[in-house]
Amino acid sequence: MNVEKNEFDSEFCHVEYMPEDNIVFLTWKKFCSYGDYRTPTLFALELLKRYPGSNFVVDARNGFEDEQEDVEWGFSVLLPAMANTDCKHVVFILNEVTEIEDEMDMWTKEFMKYFTVKRVKSYEDAARYIVGK
Repeated sequence: MNVEKNEFDSEFCHVEYMPEDNIVFLTWKKFCSYGDYRTPTLFALELLKRYPGSNFVVDARNGFEDEQEDVEWGFSVLLPAMANTDCKHVVFILNEVTEIEDEMDMWTKEFMKYFTVKRVKSYEDAARYIVGK
């Protein structure tokens, strides 16, 4: 996986390293599963490894309910690998009311096993929270 350019983009997801905030920023665009889901999240993981002290922000305003196999993979593979980076904070950007509230509660609980987790309404709020830490 080539992280040299610090950016990944597909029709499903955009991942970018934001050097001014030392944040790995993942934005979901629409539903995806399996490889289309795992490739950008693994790219984000590689960026977290590459940039010491970086933190993770997920824009889930276009989020979706994940396939059960992707949830299991996320809990058993992705999150433990992320926990082995020095990332300390994970921030979810969400709409005021979201139809995937149960999904986000499930992910929040799992992320909280490894990181401090916050929900905000914008990237600016996420950056302010992380930089203030």
